[in-house]
Amino acid sequence: MSPVRILEAITPSRIGGAEVFVVNLCAQIIKQGEKVQLWCPAGRPFVEYARQKGFSPFTWRTLGKLDPITVVRLARLIGREQIDVLHTHLSTASLLGAVAARLAQKPSVAHVHGLNTATCFRYSSRVIAVSDAVRRHLVSQGIANEKITVVHNGVDLSCYQLIDVNEAKAKMGYDPNTPLFGVFGRLAPEKGQRVAIETMFLVRNEIPNARLVIAGQGPEQESLRTCAEALGVADQVQFAGFVQDVRQLMSACDIVIVPSLREGFGLVAVEAMALGRPVVASATGGLPEVVVQSETGILVAPNDPNAIAQALVDLMQDSALRTHLGAAGRRRVEEHFDLTKQCQAILSVLKSPLAFGSTLVSNL
Repeated sequence: MSPVRILEAITPSRIGGAEVFVVNLCAQIIKQGEKVQLWCPAGRPFVEYARQKGFSPFTWRTLGKLDPITVVRLARLIGREQIDVLHTHLSTASLLGAVAARLAQKPSVAHVHGLNTATCFRYSSRVIAVSDAVRRHLVSQGIANEKITVVHNGVDLSCYQLIDVNEAKAKMGYDPNTPLFGVFGRLAPEKGQRVAIETMFLVRNEIPNARLVIAGQGPEQESLRTCAEALGVADQVQFAGFVQDVRQLMSACDIVIVPSLREGFGLVAVEAMALGRPVVASATGGLPEVVVQSETGILVAPNDPNAIAQALVDLMQDSALRTHLGAAGRRRVEEHFDLTKQCQAILSVLKSPLAFGSTLVSNL
């Protein structure tokens, strides 16, 4: 059987979990014997990021969601490159891509990474949701449940090597005797970095030498710095900026905090577990599907710095428990979030519309 030719389309404004996942997915699709190409609007950071990872995306300037020229150009690209199925990520790519795929008489599959409004995903042939929380969110907005398949995001475990936390701290220039907590992600209100900073204000009474490293960039950066200064913990909070490869810094953390107020999945939690680090996370969105309470980490109510602080103190007082949670987290990733297995599940969805040919497309 000849390889399936897949066009991955994404329209990001930044590099985050979805963007990293798409590049890793492309590499895995190639490993599994299929053909894959990328499209992204010109001028986006993802274009250069993909090139650094060895891909050469098709790219041109676009005009947002209402862009008939891009629709036509995408349809022509699908035909010229003999694409079998269009796989879209993020709302703009999914809307433009679905219309373009209809013009080209090919199926499109929208991959929904967050708790988005469903409008832009209604016209795709099929939908992949990264969590059951995302699936329920889409169904509540009228998308048929039978149109949606849940496939959790995953990581390439061969790239996540277990390393002793003190060794990792030393490599990153941290004192091995200093408790280090990490928060990773775009600096935006829904990611909850402010809650983590408020947590440090509470934690310092019990663990005065603890430090928090915040990796990421975004619109909240100055506001978060101001918050740390106002609470008197600026000397305990490090802003690391954008970190393209978080593995070394994450390995140096005793505990990874995922304080999101809203989260479709929570790839950061998977990455931390893959590195054998315990996780303290908000019980919101898809995170309870990743972190198992008291087995791979601690789940707390969203926007509750007191609960996070108590969890951090309890874990730092029990090194055996931290080790146990970290080891169980690694096993859970191996069983449920291995990118090789997740890619196979995604490919089964991408290939399924092909059996229907243009029938599935005409019945949208």
